Amino acid sequence: MEGTRSSRTSRRSDSKVRRQVIIEYWRGEQCPRVGARELSQLQSLLATRFGGADLDSPATIARVLADEGAELRHPEVIECDAQWRADFLQRPSQDSAELPDAKETLTLAAVEPFIEKLEQLARDKADIQRLRSVAIEARKTAQLEARRKSLSESQRNEQIEIAEWLGVWIKTPRLFKDWLELRRRSPEFKGKFPSES
Repeated sequence: MEGTRSSRTSRRSDSKVRRQVIIEYWRGEQCPRVGARELSQLQSLLATRFGGADLDSPATIARVLADEGAELRHPEVIECDAQWRADFLQRPSQDSAELPDAKETLTLAAVEPFIEKLEQLARDKADIQRLRSVAIEARKTAQLEARRKSLSESQRNEQIEIAEWLGVWIKTPRLFKDWLELRRRSPEFKGKFPSES
């Protein structure tokens, strides 16, 4: 609870600092009308000052400036933002090379390190939506594996268990470790996976 509160406070203070940098730059430039050139310059300034991983969109910057009374050259702002978003979607993610393979069939021994890798990337501020997508894909893989008729009952149970672990992590990543500890202590788990208990 305390960690969540401090991270929220940190994000809010970072947002206030970014806002202040945008406003100070705009006032310093004494440019009442804002278009693509000014938005690009501000994006560069913010990337230099705060790092390029969490870049503000042109529309976000324009909204801050509009709140301060800047006159926006709307067609330019819209085109600039649309172009930035298109470029952003085409850009390969910095963490994509580090993402675990979601199509690989996991074992109980491999699923915990798989989830730990996702958690590490989340702590490193990787794209949370992308990490959730990887976990969802891995869960689907486990569910498909569990339906294969050629699997033994123990292999099928293992894939069902893996799908459950991933499902819990997807829905409540902060509670996953506590849930996993309780799950491993449960009689049901010990009965199905005596070697893992």
